[in-house]
Amino acid sequence: MGKISNEKSIRIGYIRVSTAEDRQKLGYEAQKRILKNNRIDYLFGEKISGRKDNRPEFKKAIRLAKKKAKDNYQVTFTVVKLDRVSRKMSSLLNILEDLKANQVAFESINENINTESATGILMMQLLAMFSEFEVNTLRTRTKEALRQARLDGKVLGRPAFSEEKKQRIARLYRNPDLSVKQVAQKCGVFERTVYRVAKEKNLSRLFIKGSSFIN
Repeated sequence: MGKISNEKSIRIGYIRVSTAEDRQKLGYEAQKRILKNNRIDYLFGEKISGRKDNRPEFKKAIRLAKKKAKDNYQVTFTVVKLDRVSRKMSSLLNILEDLKANQVAFESINENINTESATGILMMQLLAMFSEFEVNTLRTRTKEALRQARLDGKVLGRPAFSEEKKQRIARLYRNPDLSVKQVAQKCGVFERTVYRVAKEKNLSRLFIKGSSFIN
């Protein structure tokens, strides 16, 4: 999008919504209005999931921010909410560290975070601490759940199929009148399971004319 003003300090705004979010309170137009009210000079936006790493407009915004910072502009990268940058805390922190290393300040309007201030830097440090705590807590809970499951005698991992079911899958797989999808539906399994059983039993879909099959 185009340049709005001509100042030595530059504010680059980024808008992101997923398709589902666009009708919500902070949809595309709402974010655009908020950013323009905050004197944004360059504006980039796209409709894409925050969990995707390949976001073309986001990459353009980051490249411009770094370029302007190299040209001795005071650059601030601005979003309405932190999760507009990324929904994954680890990715968010990596992005913010990258901006900091390239002398680009970061601002999130809703959370009132601005890394140009001491308070903003402290907030980012707290977020990093909470992120590490969250990861460690999740890892601990997962290990404890697995340990308890083993103590309860539960079998972990993918449940094994009975030999009887494998035989039925193999028998139907040999039927030239049935597609792999139909075999999967009849046996109540995924198509990849049909292929796995066929590979395990060295089956191929080459048939002898006149063969009979039982469903």
